[in-house]
Amino acid sequence: MKNLLLILLATFMSFNTMVAQEKGYKIGFFGAYNQYPIIESNQQTSDGIKIVTGSRFISTTKNSSYTTKSELYFELGLSVSQIGNEPLEYTLDVMAVTTDLNSLYVFKDSPMLIKLYDDEVIKLFCKEKAEDNIGEVVSLTYNIHRYTIIAQYKISKEDIEKLKKGIKKIRLEVNAEKRDYEYKRYKKDEVGAFLFEEYNLITKALSEQTSFEEGF
Repeated sequence: MKNLLLILLATFMSFNTMVAQEKGYKIGFFGAYNQYPIIESNQQTSDGIKIVTGSRFISTTKNSSYTTKSELYFELGLSVSQIGNEPLEYTLDVMAVTTDLNSLYVFKDSPMLIKLYDDEVIKLFCKEKAEDNIGEVVSLTYNIHRYTIIAQYKISKEDIEKLKKGIKKIRLEVNAEKRDYEYKRYKKDEVGAFLFEEYNLITKALSEQTSFEEGF
């Protein structure tokens, strides 16, 4: 029951996040498909910090190894930021959700491995600790809590370029344990292609931002 609820809740979170925007997917019997990235947030502070965040690739039982028996559910997306005229910094944002564990955490500098379709492996490291020890009650009847984190892994433009070859598998260190998660193509969906398209989308959006004073 808890595992089935996890996939329903995690999927609902993704849908609800984009409810007021263009969705970026179609809905079928197995969930989201024909996914494409959209801009989730486009921000700039008066002191010159720019941040653009894209939507995340929604995992389903058709495009990943996720099942109703899985302890964890994952989604991947990209963000880009810039401070003043400094170089752009990209992060691979990994959302993890569970209703089976009593907390979720990823330590700073925890590794992430990405295996591509040609078996090349990319290694990334978490920028800051991500943690949820409080959770959110999603069912009083069954006493179910949902824990959610978004761990950010710094990624270079060169490694993002490689993602278009396709992602076969990822390995994360969550709660100090190895967690493997596999991906597969479903219809037009492939997470690596999604992320590469998102890379171009968020880079363009950031480049089109104007300064706080411009046009005043």
